[in-house]
Amino acid sequence: MRSAGSALEDIGGAAGKKGVRGMKKYTYTVLLERAEKGGYRAFCPALTGCRAYGDTKKEAIQNIKLSIRYRMDEYAANGKAIPVDCDQPMQ
Repeated sequence: MRSAGSALEDIGGAAGKKGVRGMKKYTYTVLLERAEKGGYRAFCPALTGCRAYGDTKKEAIQNIKLSIRYRMDEYAANGKAIPVDCDQPMQ
């Protein structure tokens, strides 16, 4: 079973909008599904390889937030543009 997750509040916001400490804020679609052996898996399709696992939905969402932050830091450290989620409207 797959369902689209809501915007991640800690990371969310309109692309290009200035957030905490002058950093841009981004909103990403997260897919959450039950794992066959229990727990939940979360994926962020806009960020290649960005996925997480948790025993509960809450834990999976917390872990995907960390994974998104890590992936964004990785893009920035390598001088790459941070992808914008094409499922989110630009503002």
